Amino acid sequence: MDPRLLKEHASFKKRSLATPSVESRKTKDKIKSRKEDVNKKSQKRSYSAASSSLPKTANSSFDYKTVTLRPKNRFTVLATIVNEMKRRHLEGEFEPLSIDEILDRIKYTDIDPNDKSWLANQALINNDRLTIKGGKFLFKPVYHMKNKRQFIDVLQKHYNEGRGGLLYDDVEESLPSAEKIVRSTTNKNIVLKVTRPTDKKIVLFHNDIQHSMVVDEKFKELWRHSSVEGMGEGDIENYLVNHGISTMKDSAFRKPPVTVQKKKSSQKKKQFKIQNVHLEQGLLKDFNDVKNK
Repeated sequence: MDPRLLKEHASFKKRSLATPSVESRKTKDKIKSRKEDVNKKSQKRSYSAASSSLPKTANSSFDYKTVTLRPKNRFTVLATIVNEMKRRHLEGEFEPLSIDEILDRIKYTDIDPNDKSWLANQALINNDRLTIKGGKFLFKPVYHMKNKRQFIDVLQKHYNEGRGGLLYDDVEESLPSAEKIVRSTTNKNIVLKVTRPTDKKIVLFHNDIQHSMVVDEKFKELWRHSSVEGMGEGDIENYLVNHGISTMKDSAFRKPPVTVQKKKSSQKKKQFKIQNVHLEQGLLKDFNDVKNK
């Protein structure tokens, strides 16, 4: 063979090995494009399935930005209903609602039928925070008060019956615009606010103006400077006597006399069993006369 041809063949093989292969790049690009197409198709299928499960609107338009995922737990729906009914009551809406009207208000119209039946026939009927009126549901507050007049009437009723005051938290949960009404009645001395020292909760009392009296400032100053906390009747009397103030006779608290009960003797008389009783029935004889002879 011609050596010149052999030399050209060797140089051609050398150049072909040095240049990159275009076919391998094309095959890689084809494989990559196929994978991207498969991913796009799977995403389209998942999106179409999700959109088909959502409720269709009138114009069948769907905006994924406005969708909010909600939990389907029936107890979560129950808590949402109670909070909505409480909000309506505090805003002055006292009309009862049916189960469909309630679900429409909280935007849970796509609820499961079994959960809806459970809410209407069991959960809402047995709930302590709700009451039934005309087959519909209504919020049940702690105290039945809708305005300022009813609030004062409930306070006066508690005062007359000796039941004390009302917790501010219960009033705030029962009375619409409670903060405003309590502030106005307190400023007019109709209501007294007392902070409970144990848990720092506010208690509201009716202020009975009939029993109010004018006290001299001198006695008020003496009362403020006198510390009688933790002192009994006897300690107060001794304190007054030591400061030259005579107390009223028979004013001290007297303890009732303690009657000492005698302990009953627990010992019972012992009973002994008499033996040889059968000998008394004519079997014994007297031999004193025989011995004297």
